Amino acid sequence: MNEEFLKLVQAREINSAIGASTLRGQPKGTVSITQEFLKNLDLDIFKEIDLESEFLEKFNEQTNLLKDKIFSRSWGISRKALNIFLFHGINNIFLNQRYNLNKIIPFMELTLDNPNAKRLIKKAKEKGIELNWINITKLSKEDSDKLQDFAKSVAKEHGCERCYLDLYFWRGNMEK
Repeated sequence: MNEEFLKLVQAREINSAIGASTLRGQPKGTVSITQEFLKNLDLDIFKEIDLESEFLEKFNEQTNLLKDKIFSRSWGISRKALNIFLFHGINNIFLNQRYNLNKIIPFMELTLDNPNAKRLIKKAKEKGIELNWINITKLSKEDSDKLQDFAKSVAKEHGCERCYLDLYFWRGNMEK
């Protein structure tokens, strides 16, 4: 596979993953700014990652870089876009093979949006755990970290990685 082909595949995944419905309610231009950022994202930065701490360092860096480019300056929106795009990349055979993205699946996060966060909060309450959620635009890194830590435990109960909890929440028979 040549680099031009891979860039075309990456652009296709971006267009599929990041659209108006993904970034609903954001200022005009947010979708195109986000798509452009992701087109320039060098997936090689994830290729040699072996530890979750290494992944999070790179992922947090990219989240902050995107946050500084979008109009809302929302950390939560930036994180959501990166999570969705990387999830698409992991599940694309060409991008996965070229950038060895299988290695980061255990470190990937559940994409947080209103439905997923509310399902996590409901499950947390059942266990006597309090989590904070207002909306994706107001999501802080600290609240996201707590939600993601809890998502890890829920994923473990279901025998999957947390990035795949979305499948259970949206398409499975996990309680809503």
